[in-house]
Amino acid sequence: MEEELPPPPNLEEQILAALERALEEGQTEAAEHLLRALEALCSDASAGSVLADAYFAAVGAHAPGRSRH
Repeated sequence: MEEELPPPPNLEEQILAALERALEEGQTEAAEHLLRALEALCSDASAGSVLADAYFAAVGAHAPGRSRH
């Protein structure tokens, strides 16, 4: 019996993952471009949306006391 692989993440989810990684690595210019890409792809910024998650990640990366290496 062949095991089915889960579907790959959609483009928005892949960009969000790249944005989160860029923020973790301190690559703020790349993160800004990735956020703009999400804004171009997503019109919905309501709670729980990929775009809302991106905004929360960006704000969290700039929160006081957060370590940025």
